Amino acid sequence: MDSEVYFIKASVDDGQQVISEKARRLFEAGGFGDCFKDNDFTAVKIHVGEGGNNTYIKAPYIKGLVDKLIELKTRPFVTDTTTLYVGRRNNAINHTVLAAEHGFNSAELGIPFIVSDGLLGTSETAVKIDGKHNKEVFVARDIAMCQSILSIAHVTGHMASGLGATLKTLGMGCASKKGKLKQHAALKLSIGDKCTLCGECLKHCPVDAISLGRKKASINQDKCIGCAECMAHCRFEAVKWNWGQETAQLQENIAEYALGTLAGKENKAIFFNFLLSVTKDCDCFSTPDMLKIVGDIGIAASRDPVAVDKAALDLLEEMAGRKLQEVLKSKEIDPRCQIEHAERIGLGNSSYELIEIN
Repeated sequence: MDSEVYFIKASVDDGQQVISEKARRLFEAGGFGDCFKDNDFTAVKIHVGEGGNNTYIKAPYIKGLVDKLIELKTRPFVTDTTTLYVGRRNNAINHTVLAAEHGFNSAELGIPFIVSDGLLGTSETAVKIDGKHNKEVFVARDIAMCQSILSIAHVTGHMASGLGATLKTLGMGCASKKGKLKQHAALKLSIGDKCTLCGECLKHCPVDAISLGRKKASINQDKCIGCAECMAHCRFEAVKWNWGQETAQLQENIAEYALGTLAGKENKAIFFNFLLSVTKDCDCFSTPDMLKIVGDIGIAASRDPVAVDKAALDLLEEMAGRKLQEVLKSKEIDPRCQIEHAERIGLGNSSYELIEIN
C-alpha cells in the first residue's frame, strides 16, 4: 500500500507568515495531531544554519507547526546536535547562541532551544538495531528520551550523500559525535596532484590530520575521521575518495541511524521536507547566498520518512528536468542509496501517493 505524502506549493516570495500557515495546513490535512499526546516531550528537529548562512529554513517558517504542538499540549523543544567540523555549532554554548541569533528561541517561537547531545556532543544513548553495518547506533540522549518527534528538514544537495533531507536529518542530525564519526568512517580521503598548498584543508580539519608537504598536502589516515571538511573547503578538486563504494556505505549508515533514532517512536513521528532555497550544498556551510539548483517548489509532509524523501527527490528532479546527480555534477553519487536501504531495513515505503492541497 502506498504511503501518503501531503504537498503544498510554496515559495520564499510568499513571505514568512504565509509559509508558516501553509505548513500548518499540511499538518492539519494529514491529520498528524494523533501522533502527539498530552505532556509528550516532543523534539522539533531543525538545522539552525551555520553562522553566515542565510538560506537555511527560517524560524518563522515553523511557527505554525510549533503552535500546533502547543495546542496539542505537548512539551515541545527545538533541537539540533553538535557538529564534527570546526564552526559555531561545535559545542552546545556556541550552538545555542547561534540558534538564538537565527530566531530559534523562546522569544520567537514560544519554546526553548536545546542541544540534544550535551555540552560537547557526548551525551548519547546506544540503541540496538539489526542493520547491515550497525548492531547499535549512538543517538543524542535527549532525542532518544523524548516521546515524539516533529522532523523539519531543508532539502538540499550534499557533497557526500547527494541528497540532504529527512533521512539525513534523522540519521546524521540526531546522532551524537560518536555516532557521526561512525557514519563517516566509510570515507577514506586522499589528496591528489591538483593540490596548490593553499592550506584551506589544514585550517578546517578538526583533528589535525592534514600536513603540508613540499608539493602537496597529505592526510594521516590514522587520525582522519572522514568528516570531509577538507573536501568541502578545497577549491581545486584536490581531495579524492572512492565515491561509488564509500558514499553508498555512508548513505546506508545514515539510514540505519535514522532507524535507531525512531526506535520506540513508531506512530509518534512526523516528517516535513521544505523544498525552498534548494541549494547545492547543505546548511553547514557558512557561505551566504549559496547557489540554488532549482526554484522553490513547496513543502511535503508524511508519516513515512522514506516516502517523504522519495517524493522530495522526485519533485526536485521533475523541476530540474534531470537526475540530481547530473544537477550536482556528481554522477558517481546516487542519492537513492539511502532511500532504498531505508526501505530494505523497514523504515518506510518508497511507493507513495502525493496528495496536493491548496
